[in-house]
Amino acid sequence: MGLDIVKLSEILIENGIETLAVSVPEEAIKLRCEGKIESEILMLSPTIIKKELQLLIENDITLTVGSNEELNLIEEIAEECEKDEVKVHLKIDTGFARYGFLYTDLSNILNTFENLKRIKIVGTYTHFSKPINEKWTNLQFNRFMECIEKIKQSGYNPGIIHTASSTAFLKYHRNVARFSKNRINYSRKNAYTS
Repeated sequence: MGLDIVKLSEILIENGIETLAVSVPEEAIKLRCEGKIESEILMLSPTIIKKELQLLIENDITLTVGSNEELNLIEEIAEECEKDEVKVHLKIDTGFARYGFLYTDLSNILNTFENLKRIKIVGTYTHFSKPINEKWTNLQFNRFMECIEKIKQSGYNPGIIHTASSTAFLKYHRNVARFSKNRINYSRKNAYTS
């Protein structure tokens, strides 16, 4: 059976976790509305479904963005909802090939920092696709760090820098400990560790 997402989140917050991360919009809304969770909630999966985005934005859920299409839609919805600021994390695809700005398209990544009206980039992350493969994980890690350095060199703030997966966190904890936050998975519900 396991713990209820609201109960688990309350336990995590009571024990010092400041930011919760979820995989689907329903979890984010349940935490914010039913659980009355006021902590930051990061939606790790991007969405371009307007109704979902509108609900997430109205409930101050921090969004993941992996494409210009998403950025434009978020700007449009934020304006419609009269939201002055929507917090987002950029997802950089360093080899997972699921979603995110491609690490090889640095000009596109840097352009995301331009002309944002209602969007505030508060974090940047990647996800390791094969954490048991040390060579591949190190390659992804290096790609990500190169992107972060280029973002900083261009005068932009990538915000909270985070990466990993549960397996990667356990296997490479010394390497990922240098980030602002690290993600671990507990009982199929994500939480950050400081």
